[in-house]
Amino acid sequence: MAYKKFKSNDLFYNTLELLPEYDFSIFDSNIYLNNRDAITGSHVTNAGGVPTGHVSLYELNVDRASSNLIYPFLTKNSSLSSFKTITTSTFNSDFAYGDTLNGSYPLSSSIVHEFFASTATSRTGSANRLNALRNTLNFYQPLSNHYAFSGALGDKGTQNVNMISIPSIIFGTKIEKGSVDLKFYVTGTLIGQLQDQNRNGELIQVGPVGSTGSGSVAGVVLYNEGFVLLTGSWELASGEFAGFAGEAYTGAGVVTPKWIYFGAGANDGIAKGTMIKSSFGLSFKGTTKTQTITMLAHAPKGELNHSNNPTFIEFGQTLTPLTSSTGYAEKSDITIKNIVSSSYSDPYADFKKTTYISSVAIYDENKNLIGIAKLATPVKKTEDLEYTIKMKLDI
Repeated sequence: MAYKKFKSNDLFYNTLELLPEYDFSIFDSNIYLNNRDAITGSHVTNAGGVPTGHVSLYELNVDRASSNLIYPFLTKNSSLSSFKTITTSTFNSDFAYGDTLNGSYPLSSSIVHEFFASTATSRTGSANRLNALRNTLNFYQPLSNHYAFSGALGDKGTQNVNMISIPSIIFGTKIEKGSVDLKFYVTGTLIGQLQDQNRNGELIQVGPVGSTGSGSVAGVVLYNEGFVLLTGSWELASGEFAGFAGEAYTGAGVVTPKWIYFGAGANDGIAKGTMIKSSFGLSFKGTTKTQTITMLAHAPKGELNHSNNPTFIEFGQTLTPLTSSTGYAEKSDITIKNIVSSSYSDPYADFKKTTYISSVAIYDENKNLIGIAKLATPVKKTEDLEYTIKMKLDI
C-alpha cells in the first residue's frame, strides 16, 4: 500500500458557522419544539425516547423498549474513573474493585420557566439561581440600563421576575442577536409580542400594534448564557380581552396576563388543565461553530496503478516462491490480468495497467489509521489518468 504525505496546499482549515432556528410552543404544560409531536415507533409509542419539546443528547435509545436501553458503564479499577454523578465517598465505600458502575440514557434537556415573586427583602433558597446572575447582568449594563440587577429601572432582587432558561445543548455557542421573538396568546389570539429588534438585549413590545405597553421594554436576553428575564408587569388583556380575568399562571390563584407570567407551564411543575386558554411561543436562532478540515488526496499519472488484490493477476498461475536454505525469491514472471474491454471477443485489447480507486485511508504521523473515505463508485485509474479526491472532515 502506498503512503503519500499531504502537502501544505492540500490541507485547508475552516470554521463553519450555522444559525439553526428553534421554535418552542407551550400550551397546557406541554412543550413542542419546531412543531414536532411524539412519533410512534415500532416498539414504543414515543420513538424519540424523550418528552416532546426536549432535545436528546447523542440521540440514543431511539425506538427502544425500556427493557433494551443503551446505557453507559464503567468498571472500577486502578484508573479510578467514575461518573460525575457519583460522589468520591460513594465511589470509595459502595463499590469494590471489579464492580460495574452504571449510568442511564437518554439524557435530555428543554427550556424551563421559573417565576420569582416580589419580596420586601432579598430572595434566598431557589432564588439563588437568579441572584447568581447579578454580576453577569451588571456586566452587560453598558448595552442597556435594563440589564442592571438593581437601579433606577427596578431591583431584580426584590421585584417580580420571570426567568426562562434555555440550555446550551439547544442554542450552541450563543443566541443570535435580533432573532428572539416571544408571543403571548389567549384562545389563539395574539395579545402581546416581544422582539430584540435593537439587537442590544432589550425585549421590546412590538405587537399587537397600539396595544398596552407597545414600545416598552419588558425584559432582557442574555445571549451567551441562554436566559430570558422578564419584568414587564403591565396587563396585556385589552380590546376584546379587556374582561379576561386570566388564569393560574403561577400555579396558584387566577391572575391577569402579564409578561412576568410568560411561559407558564414549561417544566415548572404546574399541572395540566390549569391553563387551557393561554399559550406561548418562543423562537430564536442559535449559533453553532464547527471546525472543519478539507483534504486533497492526489493520484498522479503513472502512480497508484498496482494492486495487491489477488484478482489483479491472471487466474491459475503458480505463485509458490522459490525457497532454499540460503535464499528466498518470488516469481518474477507473474502475468497481470488485462481488463481493458475490446470490441471483439478475440483478440484482446491492448494491455493497460488498470486499478480502481475505491477508498482513501487517512493516517496520523505515526501511521495510525484515523479515518477512511469511501467513494460511492470506484474510479477507474490507468497510467495516463490523474485524479484529485476532495475530502472534508468535521472535527
